[in-house]
Amino acid sequence: MVRIPGGSFMMGASSGEDGSQDDEGPLHMVRVDGFAIGKYEVTRAQFAAFVDDTGYESSGCYTWNGSKWEEDSSASWRRPGFSQGGDHPVVCVSFEDAEAYTRWLNRKTGKTFRLPTESEWEYAARAGTDAARYWGEDGDDACRYANVGDRTAKQTLQNRTVHDCSDGYVYTAPVGSFKPNRFGLYDVLGNVWEWTCSSYTERYDGSETEYGSSGRRVVRDGSWFDAPEDVRSANRGWSGPTLLFNNLGFRLAHD
Repeated sequence: MVRIPGGSFMMGASSGEDGSQDDEGPLHMVRVDGFAIGKYEVTRAQFAAFVDDTGYESSGCYTWNGSKWEEDSSASWRRPGFSQGGDHPVVCVSFEDAEAYTRWLNRKTGKTFRLPTESEWEYAARAGTDAARYWGEDGDDACRYANVGDRTAKQTLQNRTVHDCSDGYVYTAPVGSFKPNRFGLYDVLGNVWEWTCSSYTERYDGSETEYGSSGRRVVRDGSWFDAPEDVRSANRGWSGPTLLFNNLGFRLAHD
């Protein structure tokens, strides 16, 4: 875990930011108390330890079939549709799976790990920067900092708008393979989308600072699959709490 100092920041994106969407506003000041967050995304090996200890299982993961995302009943975190090592971020995990892992870890350690709120996630990802990405404005500089949809991926995935660079990976990369942000966090853009605990709203209304009670949850980050407009610090997505995708994982926070 990396300790993040408390502070204030401008959350969201202006309408002038290239690729910005309506749900990234209004641009507003948010105060974040100090907290800790995972240096890396939770890995396949870490999730396997949880499954081995508890017998927990889930399956039925959305994968890219070449033209759309489609649920594959045979896919799971063990079989996401591509090869992974233990040091890759776990994928094909739902919000409910991430919560189950967190409860198990808290029982094992006696600590209180949790998913980050949306505001904590963006604050940690920006690391004091206000550009579209923590390395700057140019999406095509991504391949030194993030595993993204790039020329490498396009050779396999086809018909994709990609970053004009090559990061060497089609799918997930081992965590920590690229340069960290100023807080020392790796893969906070790219590699896999990450669950937060906040409920999704179409415009910011304060729920971005809270643990959601139900409904759609915010996901952040962008992934190995995504184009430049989706790999930005302010970009938001959402998913139902029971859905699984092979470009979606999580990292943990701690007060």
